[in-house]
Amino acid sequence: MTFFMTLASGRDFHFAKPTPDMICLRDIAHHLSRHNRWRENIEWPSFSVAQHSLLVAQACRLPQSRPYALLHDAPEMITGDNITPWKGFLLTLGVDLVAYERRILNEAIYPAFGLPSPAPAIAADVHEADQIALATEFRDVVAGRSGNFMPKARPLPTRIKFMTQPVVEEKFLLALEGALRPYGKVA
Repeated sequence: MTFFMTLASGRDFHFAKPTPDMICLRDIAHHLSRHNRWRENIEWPSFSVAQHSLLVAQACRLPQSRPYALLHDAPEMITGDNITPWKGFLLTLGVDLVAYERRILNEAIYPAFGLPSPAPAIAADVHEADQIALATEFRDVVAGRSGNFMPKARPLPTRIKFMTQPVVEEKFLLALEGALRPYGKVA
């Protein structure tokens, strides 16, 4: 039996064997702009993975980190946005969702756009920027509702400006096209 998901473009994403020909920018922008962050436990009705990725790109120190920041959660177009505690629980059951998402990045997404795997400095920059975005979202989107979680980073000084789904999809697509242009593949 073959397990797959048909994406917005009509391409089929085969779960067992992700390949670059299954990936396109418009699918990433379409799906990520429709997946809410924080397992929908948010103050704003539509804060998407795409808007989160724009925030991560904004928080990066290194310009060369930008395409990786925008794509760091791109596998969630397939898996959805799963919170870290859920991923940890799945791991106790033998399901390593983080490893599978990394596999999608390395076998399908990065090669689709001619991106090499990120150098350690870029990976560290994106991770740090992700933590800053998380802290900013905790302050502005989740409104600090958890007593069991405290962000590890300081939030950005500016507040998040919420965008509608069509606006965030277009902004994300334009940012991703611009960040990938130096690598020669944007379609």
